[in-house]
Amino acid sequence: MRKVIYLVTALLVMSCSQEEFNIGNPNQADAARVLANAADFQNFNISNHTTMLTAQVSFSGIYFRGAADQFSTTNAFRGFWDYCDQPRRQVLNTTSNDDLIYQAGLPWVDFNGVINNANIVINNIENDGGEVIVSGSDVTEQELAAAYFDKGVAQGYLALIYDKAYIVDPDTDPNALEFSTYQELLDASLANITTAIGLASGSFEYTLYASGPSLDAATFTQLANSYMARFAIGVARTDAEAQSLDYNQILTYANAGLTEDFFPPALETVFFNNFQDWSLFLLGDGAGYMPTDQKITHLFDPSYDTDYPTDASIILPAATSDDPRLDLYYEYVAENFGFLRESRGRQLFSSYRTIKFFNDNDQNQTGIPVNIFPKAEIDYIKAECYYRQGNYGAAVTALDASPRMSVGMQSTTAAGPNVLNALLYEVSIELDLASGIIVPWTFMRRHDMLQAGTLTMYPVPASELEITQDEIYTFGGPAAAGEVGTASGSNDWRNINLVY
Repeated sequence: MRKVIYLVTALLVMSCSQEEFNIGNPNQADAARVLANAADFQNFNISNHTTMLTAQVSFSGIYFRGAADQFSTTNAFRGFWDYCDQPRRQVLNTTSNDDLIYQAGLPWVDFNGVINNANIVINNIENDGGEVIVSGSDVTEQELAAAYFDKGVAQGYLALIYDKAYIVDPDTDPNALEFSTYQELLDASLANITTAIGLASGSFEYTLYASGPSLDAATFTQLANSYMARFAIGVARTDAEAQSLDYNQILTYANAGLTEDFFPPALETVFFNNFQDWSLFLLGDGAGYMPTDQKITHLFDPSYDTDYPTDASIILPAATSDDPRLDLYYEYVAENFGFLRESRGRQLFSSYRTIKFFNDNDQNQTGIPVNIFPKAEIDYIKAECYYRQGNYGAAVTALDASPRMSVGMQSTTAAGPNVLNALLYEVSIELDLASGIIVPWTFMRRHDMLQAGTLTMYPVPASELEITQDEIYTFGGPAAAGEVGTASGSNDWRNINLVY
């Protein structure tokens, strides 16, 4: 049976409003027309950059955010409640699940589409001898570097999200495709990003979207190293697996990474943070559409309950903390519970909403920063590497160089449990909605901090498995706790003694 992958070409960047979210029909590029003209070829490549970046701040991030207890809800719209309910639910990986296309389907389509488009560019240049001469300048190597980068980043996200996927190169026989493991995908990702770095030099420019800002070779190289650090440390599914990572290599990536935030400006209807648009929506009663999970307030104030009281007469008071980010990033809304339904579990309630990055219910505004990769994430990756190596003093130094000290004014004791607790705190608070769709979730899974039964990776979507006639399978649910793809809960954040 022929293996089939999603071949999607994003000549036009599709975006979605707060009120309606639809996945458009894939458009197959007219490759002959595009490749015949150098300017069109370059614009095709730029459109793929935009798609790759947009996929990192897409609607699909909501589900990872729920699984990581970053927000809470009882709202069943698009299956949101499925990812916040307790005990955790199994992923309904079946084509009868109308929400699967948003949950496991969207990243699969987006990132495989980016890979397909990058392969078109790579094939034209490397195998067909194509040259890209624009306004008298030879930008062939520039476009090739950009294509390898896009492909590597897309493969990195597939490695972090799914248990397996395809590795597709320009010369891959579509009739002989087989799934590769997430570790094999990571290796391919790192190799392709490394190739991109080697090709980026001189007057190199990586343009984020048509007529938009560009990265020079130095900044591009920093960003590329940052992604390699994110992927290399994020790939582990369990604490045991994380113990075997090469932290010296990850530190090498991080030390060559970003020295300032990569938050490029939005361009209305072309490039904006749809993940934040949904996550920060304010309801008429003052509640958040996606309320802040109790995990966050418990991290600020360990006396705060990990679950909301089930007694309907109890309204939790405001949390207290000496960290100013409690008030800078969150708002106490008392008994304004919005869409939360008591019949679906009052323990899921919250008296807080997230206000960091809030822009009057509209992230689709030109000029608003699109939070793709914060410098703080590099600080925390370094600190985590030092933690894993047992160098707690160096870990504290990295934490002190981050917003933990400069904004939160929080000190950390140089002891293993204290450093790990500080990392959980910072990843959950500082990186939430600042690092795209999956960072808090990948951090918690590699330290076994997810609730038992939480998925630690997605299965290949059932819609794909039906096409390939492979067996349909899934992950998640309390009955599967501790099995491959499902969190054991052995270091569940709710049971951690929060000392710093």
